[in-house]
Amino acid sequence: MKSVFVSTVILCFFLTSTFAQSTPRSASVSSAAPTVDPLNEIDKQMTYGEDIERDKQSLAMVERLLTSDGNNYQYLWRLARATYFVGDSAAKSEKVRFFERGVDAGQRAVAREPNAAEGHFWLGVCYGGLAEEKGALKALSLVKKIRAEMETVLRLNDRYHEGNAYLALGEMDRQLPRIVGGSVKRSITTLEQGVRVAPNNLEMKFALANSYQEAGRKDEARQQLQDILGRQINPARAKTERDIQEKSRKLLSKL
Repeated sequence: MKSVFVSTVILCFFLTSTFAQSTPRSASVSSAAPTVDPLNEIDKQMTYGEDIERDKQSLAMVERLLTSDGNNYQYLWRLARATYFVGDSAAKSEKVRFFERGVDAGQRAVAREPNAAEGHFWLGVCYGGLAEEKGALKALSLVKKIRAEMETVLRLNDRYHEGNAYLALGEMDRQLPRIVGGSVKRSITTLEQGVRVAPNNLEMKFALANSYQEAGRKDEARQQLQDILGRQINPARAKTERDIQEKSRKLLSKL
């Protein structure tokens, strides 16, 4: 509607046409107003551990949506994702509660959409969080579950989340003792494939450098570390990537 601050003469002159046009004009604006996509809003808040307060907001948003649509796959896997990162930053006494809730959400997501990568990936990640908190024996009992979920992700969409299913599998193979299925050789094979799929994933390259170093392949380890140190920091991942560069500096100084 026209401004009420126009002169009295002009206001009177346009009074009839203004009122005649006001209703359809309002209807047009209303119908053209963009609809807020709740999934987009949830994803915009998620920072993957960069800003925990925003991650908590993402968690709160998806929790609210689940109260009215508790079996929605898109909400469930996002719940598993958010509870992992919020749990990862929580006090030690609270971590298990978050990870167990993430496992529950991931299991429900997988039950709803068994052929979609997201549910399997975040279920595997939450299993990994639990494994870190439950101690060695419980961790070993979860290894098969983590491996099964990540191998399913590779089969469904190996590029999902920057190829991090390769990272999870490669790090498990590097860190586990051989007696329970660990293998540095298999770790290298897996992580090399991951780097081909996601060449800008600095965490993947650092993991590969560690595996090369443990296999005595120091020149190849140096190459990966030097490449990491030469990269521009991604502003969206600044905290994580600066940490990786610092770790790379320290490892490089020991080679």
